[in-house]
Order: sequence, then C-alpha cells, then structure tokens
Amino acid sequence: MSTESWDRVAGSEPGARANFDFFLTIAMGFDNKLDAPNTIDFVVVQSGEACTPCQRMASLLHPTDPVLDSVRSAATATIGSGSVTHLVRKANEGMDFAAHNTTITYLTALRRLHRYSYFFLLNSSIRGPFVPSYMPPGWQWTQAFIDRLVSNVGVVSSSLVCLPEEDAGGPGPKLESWAAATHRRGLDILVEEGVFELRTCKTDGVVVKGEYGLTAAMEKHGYTIDTLMSKYRRVDWGDKSNWNCNNNVHPSRHGTYDGISMHPYETVFVKASWHVGHPFIDKYAEWAIAQATGQSTTAGQLDEEMYRYAISMEAQEDHHVDQCYKVLPRDKKP
Repeated sequence: MSTESWDRVAGSEPGARANFDFFLTIAMGFDNKLDAPNTIDFVVVQSGEACTPCQRMASLLHPTDPVLDSVRSAATATIGSGSVTHLVRKANEGMDFAAHNTTITYLTALRRLHRYSYFFLLNSSIRGPFVPSYMPPGWQWTQAFIDRLVSNVGVVSSSLVCLPEEDAGGPGPKLESWAAATHRRGLDILVEEGVFELRTCKTDGVVVKGEYGLTAAMEKHGYTIDTLMSKYRRVDWGDKSNWNCNNNVHPSRHGTYDGISMHPYETVFVKASWHVGHPFIDKYAEWAIAQATGQSTTAGQLDEEMYRYAISMEAQEDHHVDQCYKVLPRDKKP
C-alpha cells in the first residue's frame, strides 16, 4: 500500500489543474471505465485557496476530523480497494515538502502510517502517470518505482542530477523530488533527518535540505538511490567517476537530457510545468483520457492531403527534429 501527497493544486494555475485532472482519472480512477487503482490510499494536500479538480471528489468525500492544527479541513472516501483523503492546509507555505509533512504527520496521528510498505511523493507540477499500452493488464505505474526499491536502494525518483562542486547542493548525484518513492525504512530515515521539516526559503531550505536531502539522508544511513531514467541503469552512485553524469546539467528541462528531453514512457511522470515532453504528453494524455472515459480513439475520416504526404518521398526525408532540442546558440545549425 502507499500514500501520495499532491500539493499546490490552485484554481489559478491552469497547468496544475490539468495535471491533477489527469491524475484523478488515470491514477485515482475517477470517471475511469478502463482501469482502477489497486490497494492504494491517496492523500491530496491542498495548499492554495482553490482546487477546481477537487470538485470531482466532492460527491464521494465525507468530512472527518482534521486532527492537525495546521489543517483547516479534512474529508475522506473509499475508492476501489483503497481510499482518498483530502486535506486543506491553513497556510500555503513550505512548498511540496511541507505538504508531504502534513500527510506524514496526519497519518502518524491516526496511527495509520505503519500500515504502508511504500510511499509516493508527488507534486502538482508534473503530468502522469504515463503507462505504455504494452504493459500487461493489471500492471500499475507504482510498480515501476517499487521494482527499483530493492537491495540497499532507499529512494527512487523519475529524475536524477549530478551537481557540480559550485552548486549549493553539490557535489554529486541528487534525486529530483517531484516524483519519488521510498519504502518504510526509507521514510523513517527521511523523517529522522528532518527532510520534511517546514522551510520557507526555497533555494537553501526546500531545495537543498528538502529535495537534495532525500539523497543525503540515504547516503548517511548507508543506502543508495536510483532513478527511472534509461540512461542510468545499475549505476553505482557511490563511485565518484559517475558524478559528472549528463555533464552536471539538470536533465528535467527541455533539451537538457543529453540533447533531448525526458519522454513520459521513460520516467512515468514529467515536469509539465517546465514544458517538458511536449507534444507527447499532450497527445498521450488526450488518448489516455479518451480511453479511460469510454471515448473512441479510432473515429475519423480521410485526410487526403495528409494521406498523400504520408506516402510521398518527402515524408521519409530528415526533418531535423533534433534541432528543436538545441537550446544553446552554440549547438544550433546556421
């Protein structure tokens, strides 16, 4: 079983609304006629004043004791073989790690935290989960992370960056935290090391002590880390010869992942707020929502102009698509 925190889903953020709407349907099973989550408990932490997508949950939710002084209201419901809990925080501060802290503190107060074997930490800037159609029936996106939480791996995330010496969080490999998972022992370590403590300074606090703290805490306790990125399979991150990965560039931005961008079928979640993965995430999301809600993805009519183009020699030429990933003037063709 697992628990997820989803923070900063504000009505004034169109990107966050689209991200959470997608997550509600594909991951949580709302209005989904194709798939349903299996044995997952979701905790949605709202840190803003408005949450338009949350209205989709409203008819199922029943008010419950907020328990924490920092929580304005709480509601819960059963969905499939799991549950959803919606917590509304009184203050919008501390970003996603403060929201995760709220989830952990709330479940601890209810004596429920010990029930779970795995914990997934997500924020509202990402789009996903994206699951290829060739995965077997019943396979859940959570398995992609869980399968890597083996041996001495304590935390797995969609993205990893190797920081240079001059970075405040460096040097070496650090997990990016916008989509991450850990097991019970891993969570105990993160809590013990204060990774989820409330911090209001974004760079030195939330990023260095929170986000990069995921990796530091694991290293301190003899654990290692892993990522879903295809470029890094079975890498020993304790070996300093690997600490210049991707030329010490954050791979989660457009065009910064070894000259391309992350693909949603590679990392399950992508940083949509940074316009990464387009146009794939938009089209894949469109198809996934249509299939989940019982709409046809085969309806259409002859597009003769496109048909003629597709069978022409021109369609087989090099269209230099790689140029759209050349983000620096030095790399662009004259």
